[in-house]
Amino acid sequence: MKTILDRDASAGNDPALAVACVLLILFSILLFVSGGGEPPGFDFSCFWGAGTMALDGHAASAYDWEQLHQQLILRMQSINHDAYPYDEFPIPFFYPPVFFLILAPLALLPFPIAFWVWSTAKLLCWLLVIYVIRPRFTALLLALATPPVFYDMYHGQSGLLAASVLGGVLLTLNRRPLFSGLLIALLIFKPQYGVLLPFVLVTTGRWNVIISTCLVLLVLMLLTGVMFGWDIFRAFGEAATSGTSRFHLGGELAWYNLSSVYGLFRLLGFGYGVAMSFHVAVALAAVMWVVVIWRRNVSFAVQAAGLLATTPLISPHFAIYDLSILAMALVFLMNADMDQISSLSNRLTLWIGVGAIVVLGYAFPFVLVPVGPFMCATVIAIIWMRLRQLEASGTTMSEQPCQ
Repeated sequence: MKTILDRDASAGNDPALAVACVLLILFSILLFVSGGGEPPGFDFSCFWGAGTMALDGHAASAYDWEQLHQQLILRMQSINHDAYPYDEFPIPFFYPPVFFLILAPLALLPFPIAFWVWSTAKLLCWLLVIYVIRPRFTALLLALATPPVFYDMYHGQSGLLAASVLGGVLLTLNRRPLFSGLLIALLIFKPQYGVLLPFVLVTTGRWNVIISTCLVLLVLMLLTGVMFGWDIFRAFGEAATSGTSRFHLGGELAWYNLSSVYGLFRLLGFGYGVAMSFHVAVALAAVMWVVVIWRRNVSFAVQAAGLLATTPLISPHFAIYDLSILAMALVFLMNADMDQISSLSNRLTLWIGVGAIVVLGYAFPFVLVPVGPFMCATVIAIIWMRLRQLEASGTTMSEQPCQ
């Protein structure tokens, strides 16, 4: 009987890549156990604290950093202070109000349990989407081995959940358009992940998806206002404006934490206007490139990978833990129709993509440089090479997204 790795090898995957991914996963687990400067779930504390304020009937106050800080101190008194020193400084919260529909139920649980429920749920969503994209053991290992996945899990961030929703959108776009619209609406909790979707939907004429998205968004906003108060939208607007001013203009957030073109140019010493101009120029080029890909007669896997790889270039609000989306792009590329392209070329480009994400990801805490643009550039270059190869082989768009 063949082993799982043997079956992967016969399906065109690389057993050496699987072994490397296992070693990286073990390394990440070792880092998680050894800990670092922050306790596990440090970033999740603002989610949990905001959820508790929503349960107390003060959801709008969660956007006030000092009030959220005081709430955390009050709620954490029953928890080991050495393990969870959350009273050191206030943690900001400026997620869209719809996110409270998730945070309020989590806040019913004690913080440690809520953190592990949150972590388990988003990891299962992530693995489920990866499995649907490509039901192979190597793909699952790759999805677990990349450093952004570790950073997201350790800090309790929301990047994995947002990436899973975006992956679900792509998987259901053709065969379940109404459900795809529902998922796009849910992505409003982290809107920078969905900026490219309107361009793709309009370009490809998916008006049913657009209509279902708008209807579900309306329902979600009405439900949020009824449950948590209509003043929550005004509070969010003020917090978003204040956060943008403090982070982008005031520089209260270290520039290397913005793993975007904007963050890179600010770190290099450029002012707001110049850095944002470069960022907008790159973002516009990325939008045009994605539109061109989606209008061409190429494999859907390549189209999906192109959208995923360029998404982190659109918004300046991407961090290192958001870049797990690039691993999903590589998994989509595994599905591209490459029958007439050498397997050596496939393995080589895949290794280059994985290597760039791993090396730059684990180098980030030491170099303290926004590595996101370099990761994206590597994956985009691989996709461009695949497009050239597909054109040379005469491969057409015969592949459809999974259900």
